Amino acid sequence: MRTLTVVLSAAVLLLAGCGRDTPAIPGFEVLAPGDREPMPALAGSTLDGQQVDWADLTGSVVVVNNWASWCAPCRDEMPHLVALAESEPSIRVLGLNVRDEPAAARAFAAELGVDFPSIVDADGSLLRSVPGVPPAALPSTLVLDAQGRIAARIIGPASAEQLRQSVDAASN
Repeated sequence: MRTLTVVLSAAVLLLAGCGRDTPAIPGFEVLAPGDREPMPALAGSTLDGQQVDWADLTGSVVVVNNWASWCAPCRDEMPHLVALAESEPSIRVLGLNVRDEPAAARAFAAELGVDFPSIVDADGSLLRSVPGVPPAALPSTLVLDAQGRIAARIIGPASAEQLRQSVDAASN
């Protein structure tokens, strides 16, 4: 009986996760200009095979959304991001498709009308490099100011209002 208890306890701990792979706590944070960190390098091949580097977008406010086709909250928030990309041509929107199957990701993007590029992050290593965003944080969104600094973080599904507040803060 004691062995069974130890084995079950170990299994529960393994399934619960630990360290950097624990589930993210949802939150919304807007950073004052003096508190903003630079965004690390984020470049790679997109779902359609193009090469994208977010640093090429410096000079504009950039919204970086981390998503996956298998993530139900990602599906819920995507219309807000698509609407932002369509209504604000001066704002650049960039997706980071994390730990996804390419065919499923392309189908998701086509179904939801996602016209902005999404970098493929097959192993989650790019998401792991982003400060303040846990690697299990899907969806999550970063809004970068024109200098390439993180002006806002949204852990969990982004609302239209949170996106607007973040873009306004990054624009100032």
